[in-house]
Amino acid sequence: MQIDEAAIKREHENGISIIEPTQKIVDAICSQGYKNIFYIGIGGTYLYASQFMHIVKQIGSTIPIYLENAADFNVVGNPHFCKDSIVIIASISGDTKEIVELMDHVHAVGAKVLGYVEKKDSPLEKACDYVVTTVGGEYYFWYTVTLRFLANAGDFQKYDQFMEELKCMPENIVNIYKESDNKAKEFADKYCDSDLIYLIGSGNLEDWATCYGMCIMEEMQWMPTRPVSAANFFHGTLEVIERDIPVMLIKGEDKTRVLMDRVEKFVNTISAHVTVFDTREYELKGISEEFRWMLSPLVARSSFQRVSAHLEHNRRHPLGIRRYYRRLDY
Repeated sequence: MQIDEAAIKREHENGISIIEPTQKIVDAICSQGYKNIFYIGIGGTYLYASQFMHIVKQIGSTIPIYLENAADFNVVGNPHFCKDSIVIIASISGDTKEIVELMDHVHAVGAKVLGYVEKKDSPLEKACDYVVTTVGGEYYFWYTVTLRFLANAGDFQKYDQFMEELKCMPENIVNIYKESDNKAKEFADKYCDSDLIYLIGSGNLEDWATCYGMCIMEEMQWMPTRPVSAANFFHGTLEVIERDIPVMLIKGEDKTRVLMDRVEKFVNTISAHVTVFDTREYELKGISEEFRWMLSPLVARSSFQRVSAHLEHNRRHPLGIRRYYRRLDY
């Protein structure tokens, strides 16, 4: 339950430490040339990558980047995939079944893989053609890879400024943990035993809503959830919102914020149990206003770490306990 400020800062400083080596790898890939880029993940890693696809779109880049679910890709493939494709993956365990299988498909075609893998000497760490390794730095990997490819293509002129300001985030993250704690506790106290919770997000937080609902609340806490995008909310989900239905709104700062405002106005007229988590509430020292929207995924993930801690405590259910995941043969 306690906030370990030193540990939090250390992990985010680990993330800062991989910026330079990751840049060098991307620069080498760009100098050699490539046809397209594939972000391929499964579960949480797919949803992390998807947040950056939203950033690419809103920046306005036309680099050919494709997002694929590894399980789907392994059986269906993609007609744009070829020997000149670059595959980007991330893995904490280093042995995710679907991603390990993916490596065989990728290398059979002759494509190259750039990976962020936290566990050294793991199957994925060994299988990557280019690899970056640390603990707690996945978001920094995605920011560097995505924006460096864009910058090298001339699609993100302020890359150097952004990456310099990104170095301010470890200190900011510690403050976000502390500032979010009261709201996180209040939410967990009220809704830790709810039968169902709706999570709604948009833009580069749409997939964070799905990730938190699926990977944390469902997988790690066995809490039924229903994540939905703000864009789709008014085409079905609105009809099942009732007075006693808990709704979690996850608001960011990108162009889709107006969609969340619309949802917020509606749900507050129906439900008496609406909680809003808004990245705009947090001060980001050293970060320019124009970059805040891009950092919403990192801010949201950090604030929700405290939600997880309080759910774990209230439900007396350690986050590491699973019933089926990696327990059964499936």
